[in-house]
Amino acid sequence: MNLFPSMMAQVVEESFFKKVPGPGLYGLLALGLILGIVLCLALSRVPSNMRRWVIVGFTFLAGLPYVAAYLWPTPVAADFQTEIPRNGVEKVGFFLNQAMDPVGTITNIIQGFLLGVGFYSLVRIHYTKVKRRQENWGFSIVLLTCFVLMAVIGLWDWQMRTFVDTTGALNVRDNWTAVNYIQDFLFEGIYQQMDSAMFSMIAFFILSAAYRAFRIRSVEATVMMASALILMLNLMGALTFAQGNAIESLAANSNNMFLMNFKINTFADWLRSTMQIPAIRAIDFGVGLGALAMGLRLWLGLEKGGVT
Repeated sequence: MNLFPSMMAQVVEESFFKKVPGPGLYGLLALGLILGIVLCLALSRVPSNMRRWVIVGFTFLAGLPYVAAYLWPTPVAADFQTEIPRNGVEKVGFFLNQAMDPVGTITNIIQGFLLGVGFYSLVRIHYTKVKRRQENWGFSIVLLTCFVLMAVIGLWDWQMRTFVDTTGALNVRDNWTAVNYIQDFLFEGIYQQMDSAMFSMIAFFILSAAYRAFRIRSVEATVMMASALILMLNLMGALTFAQGNAIESLAANSNNMFLMNFKINTFADWLRSTMQIPAIRAIDFGVGLGALAMGLRLWLGLEKGGVT
């Protein structure tokens, strides 16, 4: 009874991205990398008056499969892997749905090349700054050194975990090598800590902006300030505990359960469910419409700002 699944497993061909690493796979990857670099260099030589049309064309072609797959009518709950389309409309729908994975893979590959273009631009700018001894060129040396060190150690660590360690032993810290310790120190010990410090500094700017925005100048600002104060007080466990016990005692002594509504956590929950969540949904709705409009403008090439 289990013959059919095993036969189906034998029929499925091994895809390019599931091949075992070897000379053939590495050769194809090297060929693709060379072709991508040649294409990037060729696009960089496009005349200035043609660059806008190249960008518009690539943007339109990149978004067309997703828009077509979303708008084209397809059967509800159809199994695109086993079912057979019954007419031309369904054939196009099945084709678009099955093309999503390859298109997504191609998009990821293009993003990888764009990352390479960004890397090249970053290195060229800071190398020129160091070469010409421009202002703050010492920081450029630090950036380039850290950039190369993080990339080399990160790739080395990834290569060991992916191709060398086939048993998952490196998932345990006791089995780490020097490269794994260095990668952990650079990423977790330095990069993550600097990232946290940067966001901690941003928090002070957010606090300053919130103070300026919450100045009581109108009825609306007063309501906003009071609501924000209640929500912040609700995060103080000791205060909510003491105030809640006081309200419960007062309600029990006066036999008036309506007083329970004046507990800070109850009032804060009411503000979140009745005021905050509907407002957030309205904001999300407006942001969604704005993102849709901006996406259509970018996809159709109607957004001309910054493109020459």
